Amino acid sequence: MFEKLKHSPIGKTTIANINNCIETELIDFTPDYQRFGRLWDKSKKQLFIDSIINSYDVPKFYFHYLSSYAYDLNNSNCLLAIIDGKQRLEAINDFINNRFSLASDFVYIGNSNIVLNNKYFRDIYCCYPEIMNKFLDYILDVVFIDTDEKFRIEELFLRLNEGIPLNNAERRNAIGGELVHWINGFISTDPFFTNKISFKNKRLEHFDLLTKLILLQCQGIASFSKRNLNTLIKNNKYCISPLINVCLSELQRNVSLMNRYFEDNDLLLRSKSMVPLYYLFFFFRENVSREDIQSQIEFLREFDRLRKENVAIKDPNSVNKEFVEFDRLTQQGAHQKTSLEKRFKMLNAYYELFRMDNFNILSECGIIRKSSLEDV
Repeated sequence: MFEKLKHSPIGKTTIANINNCIETELIDFTPDYQRFGRLWDKSKKQLFIDSIINSYDVPKFYFHYLSSYAYDLNNSNCLLAIIDGKQRLEAINDFINNRFSLASDFVYIGNSNIVLNNKYFRDIYCCYPEIMNKFLDYILDVVFIDTDEKFRIEELFLRLNEGIPLNNAERRNAIGGELVHWINGFISTDPFFTNKISFKNKRLEHFDLLTKLILLQCQGIASFSKRNLNTLIKNNKYCISPLINVCLSELQRNVSLMNRYFEDNDLLLRSKSMVPLYYLFFFFRENVSREDIQSQIEFLREFDRLRKENVAIKDPNSVNKEFVEFDRLTQQGAHQKTSLEKRFKMLNAYYELFRMDNFNILSECGIIRKSSLEDV
């Protein structure tokens, strides 16, 4: 079943009614297919509120009506789930709750003598209640979808957002399914993602990272191409294969081990492109004990420090060219298999120097002298 409701389940779709649904938690803002919220900056929110106050049309909102038919899809006990219009709903609610003011260049078209720029909702309501009542009575164009078919909602979300630049992780998340559910559950509860990683998760960066780690666990060094990652998600949408289940169990053990040694908000984990390399370094090197991670992390901290110092060297004849190449591969084409292979090889070679206490730290400032790895 998939149909548009002919009548609104909440009565008139005024801003006042919709905002009341938000305040009373009748709207699920985080269904599986949704992107993170708070993506709009203040200027975008101000422009949207400007459009409403000045009676311009705004795009449609799409909601999933979580009726009894959709019982299995309702994990939030809400009446509605937002399909399209999340950023706009947040803008409306934030404005009504005085979290931002109108723009400094706002002009009220209804009466140019009324100055509302830089004013908050409460200020306008106090001085010009008729303007804010008109705002609250503004009827939003809302479509309510009633369905018990999750894939139809996910497909609708993707189609509606074709004109908006969803990133690859957001598109993979919107595919939904068993593996996506497992990934989201893991990143929301495991300390590695909730505490240790020090880069933000505003656009599903953690989802993207874990998908890549799963690919590495299953295939070893591999390309993080769109095709490979999409195939992994799609092939395990309806049922996670036995092979992938084995990989997920092994990955959980590995991540649990890393949790023992990394610090909260660890600076080593500040770059998404470095974490898969560290994972390979810890668990895919030959003849290395899994319990030797402490010394490996000590090496990585020293390696990271020396790379930074190498960047600061002004004389091109004094820099470590292998470090320069390592940094280039990290910044350019880090998703490619060849980049992972080369950086993995470099890391292993320098680790052997570190283990032999022969890291060539010979200058006063502690910079690694130029050296060839051919002898390692």
